[in-house]
Amino acid sequence: SKRFRNVSAVSDLDLELGAGEIFVLLGPNGAGKTTTLKMIAGLVHPSQGDIIIKGVNLHEHPITAKSHIGYVPDEPFIYNKLTGREFINFIAGIYHIEKDHFEERMASYFRRLEIGEWIDDFSEKYSHGMKQKVIMCQLFLHNPDLILIDEPLVGLDPKTSKTVREIFFELKEQGKTLFICTHTLSFAREIATRIGILSGGALKFAGDLDALSEISGSHDIEEIYLKLTEGSIPTH
Repeated sequence: SKRFRNVSAVSDLDLELGAGEIFVLLGPNGAGKTTTLKMIAGLVHPSQGDIIIKGVNLHEHPITAKSHIGYVPDEPFIYNKLTGREFINFIAGIYHIEKDHFEERMASYFRRLEIGEWIDDFSEKYSHGMKQKVIMCQLFLHNPDLILIDEPLVGLDPKTSKTVREIFFELKEQGKTLFICTHTLSFAREIATRIGILSGGALKFAGDLDALSEISGSHDIEEIYLKLTEGSIPTH
């Protein structure tokens, strides 16, 4: 749970994710999605409760727990006076990763995400989508087991969005755990192994699409989402 003064942002969230899972958390603005991701990433401390990552308590052993995490925030941040390449090298240094160990991998992601010569321009010139591509690349530097992504498709063109979906499926097959927050219902339907619906800081549902359809009486994810967030069907 997380409270900001008298406001409850997240209430009694109880969730366990496994390896090889893509868990997509849906919810309207202000539902608590970003706060949830920030708590798991260790950027915001819960008011109550524990976060355990691969058996490690995040509060008691933050460095060890965070070493398993890759995080992409909803607003991609790169220092303005660094180029995209310099930023990636900077992040690699934080994780003590030698250049020889990631250069070839980064070159592959540059090709797939169509990152061109602009990677060597100052990031102050970048669009949101360009920053998002660089942030996606740095995510894979230390090969994290838990990947947290807030609104992955914002600012990306359709071709890059398709590539990102392919990369997510590859990560799933590698046994990685992906926790994704999004407003894009069609994206959730395409990639999620499980879906969670958060409203008013409370988890209204967590399960696969079949279970979601069963409790709502509908196969239309947009209709289900609206019913759950408006409270017109029982939660599960």
